[in-house]
Amino acid sequence: MSNIYLTQDEVNNTIEEIRATMKGLGTDEKKLLRILGTKTPKQMSQIMSRYLNNYGHTLYQHISSEVHGSFGNICRGVSLPIIEFDCDLLREACKKTFTANYTYITEVLVGRTNHDIKAIKSFYEDKYNEKVEDIINRKCYGDMKKLYLTCLEANREETKEYTEEDIIEDVNTLYQATEARWNASEKVVIDILCRRQFQHLRNVFYAYQNKYKKPFTSVVEKKFIGPIEKNFLILIKSAMNRYQYIAEQFNIAINTTSVQHTKLIRYTIRYRTPAILELIKDSYNNNYTRTFGEELNNAIFIDDRTKEMILLLLNEKKIKINKKEEDNGKEKSRGIPNEDSDSNDEDIIDDRIENIKENNDNETIKIVQDEDIYPKIQQTKEE
Repeated sequence: MSNIYLTQDEVNNTIEEIRATMKGLGTDEKKLLRILGTKTPKQMSQIMSRYLNNYGHTLYQHISSEVHGSFGNICRGVSLPIIEFDCDLLREACKKTFTANYTYITEVLVGRTNHDIKAIKSFYEDKYNEKVEDIINRKCYGDMKKLYLTCLEANREETKEYTEEDIIEDVNTLYQATEARWNASEKVVIDILCRRQFQHLRNVFYAYQNKYKKPFTSVVEKKFIGPIEKNFLILIKSAMNRYQYIAEQFNIAINTTSVQHTKLIRYTIRYRTPAILELIKDSYNNNYTRTFGEELNNAIFIDDRTKEMILLLLNEKKIKINKKEEDNGKEKSRGIPNEDSDSNDEDIIDDRIENIKENNDNETIKIVQDEDIYPKIQQTKEE
């Protein structure tokens, strides 16, 4: 998919096409998926903002009232800014009567950059008038509460320059906190894994294996159990190669025995930004026999519409545009990939705040971007 924005006319035409798919009895799901499945998060941010401005309610609300099931889940997901999707997932995770859904919370918080975490905390508090730390304190317990609260500090030393002595010190500290004692110290491991720079952690893990002749992952598997073990392994894998870890999770999600594919839907929504998706695919294709696209096409889904939508969003299916449609501009989408494009994807990583001013009116769409996960999709109220 392309990263360039839609023109104002393209935004307006797309909105009218979306509304047309949901007029009358039933929804034309095939047309709807062709529209939503070929738009990048940047383009969806334009569509969402204009939709709310034109009709007084959100695209998410309209789709929620018309489309249901697994296909409805993914359509609703792409109709939200990715950061809002993650914040809603956190909210959903903490609605359980007793212990929260650690799977959801881990997906959103663990292994993220300081910028990711700060963006999540800010958006969550703005939307729900409550701090993320407060719900974690209420709904999580023990070591998992400590882990999540440490992640939420957003205190990873991302710019510090580490020395060889720092590496040796952390190797020794990890050993003393784990293998050197009968009862391993979760707190020490949490502090190091959640606060050290990723490159430094990679060096620490290499040094640990070189000194003790075993990977630190095997130590974690031996000394810890349950959710805290799982999350330590996620942090280690994220530090070693974040995109390889995500590719591994995609593989698990694709090959699940559940035809509902709820995890695959979540990962598709979160990681569909073109520049990020390309890195995940490269890692996937380097580590598995079948390519990312082949694996997706072989998966068994609860319905064909959901599968087709996922293939489009993950850029593993091209849609054909006939001459008449192209002339009318109805299916002309900048979300369709152009292999010859020389557009620069780096702005996905580098831009933080960008104002897009539309020529024909005074509307301004404000968009905030996270440097690693969130594309330019955080939508604020128009002034």
